[in-house]
Amino acid sequence: MSDLLAEALARTDLTDDARHKLGNVERVLGDDPQAHLLSLFFLDGEPYASIGFGDVTTADLIVVVLHGIDTDLGQLPPWAETSQRLCGDVIRAITLRGGTASVAVVLWFGYDTGSHVTALATAHATIGAARLAVELERLAQHDTAARIALVAYSYSSTLLGELVVLDGAGHVSEAFSIASAGMTHMAADAVESRIADGSLALHATESATDGVAHLGRFGQHPIDPRDIDGAIVYSSDGGAVDGLDGVTGEATQGHSSQSETDDDGVTRRGYFDPEAQAYLYLVDRLAALAVRPRT
Repeated sequence: MSDLLAEALARTDLTDDARHKLGNVERVLGDDPQAHLLSLFFLDGEPYASIGFGDVTTADLIVVVLHGIDTDLGQLPPWAETSQRLCGDVIRAITLRGGTASVAVVLWFGYDTGSHVTALATAHATIGAARLAVELERLAQHDTAARIALVAYSYSSTLLGELVVLDGAGHVSEAFSIASAGMTHMAADAVESRIADGSLALHATESATDGVAHLGRFGQHPIDPRDIDGAIVYSSDGGAVDGLDGVTGEATQGHSSQSETDDDGVTRRGYFDPEAQAYLYLVDRLAALAVRPRT
């Protein structure tokens, strides 16, 4: 167990909720010898953390995974499982391409995501973007040769836009906007400029059955990243995976990140389901980025 976590667990002022969340961090770290606690801090008694799967100091590719609203360390385990799987799947995809590259995935629980009400505004996304910029700078300093990619789901794609506006995405060469809650006009213009000058590739997707993502775009961040000039739009609705001959994926059903099974035993496939078209595309594009020759 890291010194940071040990010190946090030793605090006498922890609420039961905070201790439960730190317990989730402890279990994730204990279950995976390649998992490392990269940061841990408290704000108003609430713990925030980022966890790296793989060695972020030597990786050729660092993938930073961002979650949406109403999510905190209480929901860490399924997101950790997704991040671990993503790391392994990208490494396998690199091997199938005949390449060699090391990969690390950073699961970033470093901001207060807010609720469905606050998601209509940008305050939580802007504060989160400022914090993420610091984390990205730290990652880049530890591994100056690494490529960095961001995987932004739901409201965190709003954060992605704010990150670019704040000039905090300079180390990011590729980004994925999944089921976006939207970006501000200023953020969309900033992202478009990065795309135009060739310093950023933006991939964007949303399922046709997603009835939630567009609701966020009724607020202060109305721009769908799929409508940004130069964005690479890919499908989440099932079918052939762009760039992978003969490979098809399943449709995402609804807005969920992970797959969910209801009380009737019916499973709704999430965006990060291992058989989802959107996930298979994500894995392939990350593998391609990892082995792409540098210019």
